[in-house]
Amino acid sequence: MRGQKIPSLLLHLLSICATFWGSREQETVTGLFSKDVILPCPFSPGNDEVIYWKKENKNVHSYYEQKDQLEGQDPDYRNRTHLFHQNIGHGNASLKLSNVALTDEGLYHCYVGTEKAKTEVDVVLQVQDQLSKAEGSSTTISCEYSNNTLHAEDLTVVWKLNKNAAISVLASFNGTFHTDQPRVQINQKSFSLSISDLNVDDSGDYVCNISTPHYTRLSVTVLQVEHAGNTSAVIVTVIVIITIITVTAMIYYLRKKVCTITSGFIFENIKLKSRS
Repeated sequence: MRGQKIPSLLLHLLSICATFWGSREQETVTGLFSKDVILPCPFSPGNDEVIYWKKENKNVHSYYEQKDQLEGQDPDYRNRTHLFHQNIGHGNASLKLSNVALTDEGLYHCYVGTEKAKTEVDVVLQVQDQLSKAEGSSTTISCEYSNNTLHAEDLTVVWKLNKNAAISVLASFNGTFHTDQPRVQINQKSFSLSISDLNVDDSGDYVCNISTPHYTRLSVTVLQVEHAGNTSAVIVTVIVIITIITVTAMIYYLRKKVCTITSGFIFENIKLKSRS
């Protein structure tokens, strides 16, 4: 397969055939609007890798002959997709999608063919906005998972904070809970992360990684912690606006009532004068 051109039609046929041959898995990933997200696609390592990412009838990313082949890439994904070339030989065909948009939501299909096997992975991408909280408050960040993973052996949950390109491990769970952060807890049933007494430094991308030997699921939530002063200012502004609207409505009502009374008084005087 090396040194040979692989037309798009052949890649499409290979993808269809893989429905009947090889293994097939499904993942769900939550990405954040305007951020980057990674769509996982693990496979058994082999030579002559052919990687084909699609969303419905759109060609998202193609790779063969040991390089990206983007001539037929859909314009919606131009300059937004990236494979981790150094990890392909180790069985990683995950796709990095940059600047995620709401229209990126949906079902993605990854096909990987090698000289030994064919693998398909379906990835459902969900897009969310960021989570905003006030300084001093608490929050709970959810971690999405498949119900089948709850009773899986060797289940591991790791929560990480990605802040200014620096990644730190906040907490982990592999049968027992581990953390050196006194304000952090993991719910051992839902795997959600609870943080108390928030401060501005807690802002960042929170990554939940649930994995077993045969399954990996990532979800990312952007947390924005605002100064308490900012929240107070918003509350005061809302109160002022409501007050202005209320006063304006009362003035309008009173003026209308006065005009009605005055008009009635004038009308009665006219009637009395006409009688006399």
